[in-house]
Amino acid sequence: MNNEATFEDCFNMLCGDRIGQGVHRTVYACKIRPDLVVKVENQEMRYFANVMEDKFWTDHVHRKEVSKWLAPIEFLSPDGRLLLMKRVRPLHETDKLPDRLPGFLTDLKRENFGWLDGRLVCVDYAFTIPNPSIRLRKVHW
Repeated sequence: MNNEATFEDCFNMLCGDRIGQGVHRTVYACKIRPDLVVKVENQEMRYFANVMEDKFWTDHVHRKEVSKWLAPIEFLSPDGRLLLMKRVRPLHETDKLPDRLPGFLTDLKRENFGWLDGRLVCVDYAFTIPNPSIRLRKVHW
């Protein structure tokens, strides 16, 4: 089996337009489920960001005071290269944002947040504090 061809075929089936890019991953609209995005781990420098993000989600999905701040993850591929996450509405410049967020959210860039079901959620939480503090702290957007 040609793994590269299989990956490319899966990628082309799942991934639509590119909607974001970071150091470790590129984010695409999901062709088969418009309510999801596909996060693809960069091949040149694998840092296992998808795996770390999924681990954080899995560890805290049942802690409402933590999970309510996170965009839910629906699926992680077996080798961690692909992650399917709920799609959020990106923030607009005019959006009123809270002045306090929980201490476990560490990368407080506007592009790492969006709106899901009327609440602010983080979409990039691969590098969060493993034992999260839910204590709110001041945020300077």
